[in-house]
Amino acid sequence: MPIIEPGRGDLKQLKGLHLWHGGMSNCSQRCRITLSELGLDYVSHLVNLQAAEHATEEYHQIHPDGVVPALIHDGTLVINSVDIIAYLDATFGDGSLRPHHLESEIAAALERADGAQLALKYCTFEFLFQHGPRPSDETFQKLMNGLHSEWLKEFHREYRAGFSRERIHDMVARAHDDFLRCEQVFEDGRKWMAGEQFSLADIAWMPNFHRFEVLRWPLDRYPRLSGWFAIASQRPSYGEALEGWEPKPLFDVALPILDERRASGDGIDNYGPLAG
Repeated sequence: MPIIEPGRGDLKQLKGLHLWHGGMSNCSQRCRITLSELGLDYVSHLVNLQAAEHATEEYHQIHPDGVVPALIHDGTLVINSVDIIAYLDATFGDGSLRPHHLESEIAAALERADGAQLALKYCTFEFLFQHGPRPSDETFQKLMNGLHSEWLKEFHREYRAGFSRERIHDMVARAHDDFLRCEQVFEDGRKWMAGEQFSLADIAWMPNFHRFEVLRWPLDRYPRLSGWFAIASQRPSYGEALEGWEPKPLFDVALPILDERRASGDGIDNYGPLAG
């Protein structure tokens, strides 16, 4: 579990729960869902990713990679969303969201969810963010100057230049494989991702399924997974921690353009194995 040393001494003096997070960050959404499920109050530190607030030296003292989320609990700093939700459950939930008899299933689901982030990131930027307001040259330069991660810098350069079609075909194929593996999990008739009990496994995957629903992915190709999500999305935590934080102005601008793109044969379902 990546509990790390805060970059500033005053962070160690913080009491209670403090979450640094992004509204559209699906990793942040996992953390907010967990906090909601456990009924925990926390101090919200919303990081404006569009304004490159995560690329500041101040934020790097909280998260050395300059990404969200990050959690501080009574001075203890935890990073990486799957580790944050595990920490919250172990500390406040007494393992209720990660019961011992489902440990192997939950661990496998968390590992799959963590590995699915790359494809989700590329697809989100390609099919949603690029149709919203674009960062100014000044904001982009601030991002390049401020980020410490060379990988993140290269990703944003690639995004600004425009992803290659080959890149998007590859990322759509990866996401499809992720969903096929999740679909197979439900072949034994289980109700939840790890078995008969709602758990961290479901929390880890709820934001991913929601995001691809927004991107107009043909989710009916995975009927068991779709049935699971229909139940999961009825939980109060889904609305409180996921839908309630998403930027409606972005959706108002970007989604009609995305629908036009799909109608012209260049939607997400025209890439990778979805096009077959």
